[in-house]
Amino acid sequence: MTQDEATLLFANDAFYAAFTSADMDAMDALWAKKNPVSCIHPGAPILINRTVIMESWRAIFKGDEAPQVVPYDATPMVVGNTGWVTCLEQVGEAVAATTNIFVKEDDQWKMTHHQAGITTAKPKGVGARPNQTH
Repeated sequence: MTQDEATLLFANDAFYAAFTSADMDAMDALWAKKNPVSCIHPGAPILINRTVIMESWRAIFKGDEAPQVVPYDATPMVVGNTGWVTCLEQVGEAVAATTNIFVKEDDQWKMTHHQAGITTAKPKGVGARPNQTH
């Protein structure tokens, strides 16, 4: 694994840590500020505007409990200053196939797109260890 792939996985892990802890400050820090951003939550319309996307995360985090999302089978890919991670998200009994796209801003991976959609796929070896912070 290259250094870029390893740091990309670290950024992806930070996204899920912010997500499951409902940490709005951490979520805000992860998203690109100098590049275009977009987001497609499962079953929701396409969001294309950083302010609107941050409001969507605030609304998700306003629930009684932070969603318990466990990422599995993360695969990093890097082309120049763009990287993406495909993975599966387990949320209760549901599984979403996910693509998280990042771009380098000031030598740090920042999220520029998140898309998750329900799938029939199952994490490899259900019960296997989920992604860990690298």
